[in-house]
Amino acid sequence: MKDLSEVYQRIAPELMRIVEERYILLNHISYAQPIGRRMLANLSKLSERVVRSHVEIMKDNGLIGFTQQGMVLTEEGKELLPQLNSSMHELNKISELEEKIKEVLQIDDVIITSGGGETDMERKELGFQAAKVLQGVLHSGSILAVSGGSTMANMADALPAKKCQATIIPARGGIGERVEYQANVIASVIAEKIGSTYKMLHLPDGLSQDALSILMNMEPQIKEVMELAQQTDILIFGIGEALHMAAQRHITDAQRSTLRSKRAVGEALGYYCDISGNIVYTTNNVGIALTDIESIPHVIAVAGGAGKAKAIIGVMRACRKGTLIIDESAAESIAALLRIS
Repeated sequence: MKDLSEVYQRIAPELMRIVEERYILLNHISYAQPIGRRMLANLSKLSERVVRSHVEIMKDNGLIGFTQQGMVLTEEGKELLPQLNSSMHELNKISELEEKIKEVLQIDDVIITSGGGETDMERKELGFQAAKVLQGVLHSGSILAVSGGSTMANMADALPAKKCQATIIPARGGIGERVEYQANVIASVIAEKIGSTYKMLHLPDGLSQDALSILMNMEPQIKEVMELAQQTDILIFGIGEALHMAAQRHITDAQRSTLRSKRAVGEALGYYCDISGNIVYTTNNVGIALTDIESIPHVIAVAGGAGKAKAIIGVMRACRKGTLIIDESAAESIAALLRIS
């Protein structure tokens, strides 16, 4: 029996196109509401005429509403979208790919979002999905550790305001990124969103082990965060390309040469991995280490873009645990590298 999507394409290709276009529009409205038609056309890469036709029909069907600020999803639209997501996953064989990547990387779960992680909206979609997964495990009394990076910042922005008496800590010390992308700032944003407490860790990367030991003895707050890190029950972090992250952390030329010679491809939490999952280099810092993951009940890794495929494979092979949230372009590149058919 032919695949269902192939049957639909043979019988009514125009119907599949319409469903896919409206699915894309509903998703964009969900992430960017309230949104105008012109912006929606730019994000969806559809013409304004096509967008106008679709949104008028979806408005008549009660899925979206028009306000002075722009289009928004109605309650009916919000209820339909998860069902539509599931159906489109099945039609596009996304669920099958998620399962295959999960099995090959030997991790707990894989979630694939639409897009290629190249536009702001696609990156926001990754953050939105990460926020959704986080909400499913976060509860009063949780200790949540979060890393830095733009994806984590998008995740924090996507979290709905909801009271939860948790404690939020940065997974590692600061690394000199843009302020809004630093783990300390992201931890504070999450805490403010959900009415929780947070702790900060003001430590740059690259300090010697002796300097770190002195600071930990001198600063009670550092010791407090370290104690909380040992009790963490949820960790959410991003994955970076090894040499790009080395540049951000101002690693020396000699150390970068070491990363190249050892074929480092990915970085997470200050740990650099080759594509087989071997840890080939670490930076001195305090906080949660990649090797601590085994003892943390809920682990969520988030990354997007085809260019990060090797980094994702390397880091997740090192973890061998957790939920991986990626976009379609990253998933396709991972499948090609792992020879998943």
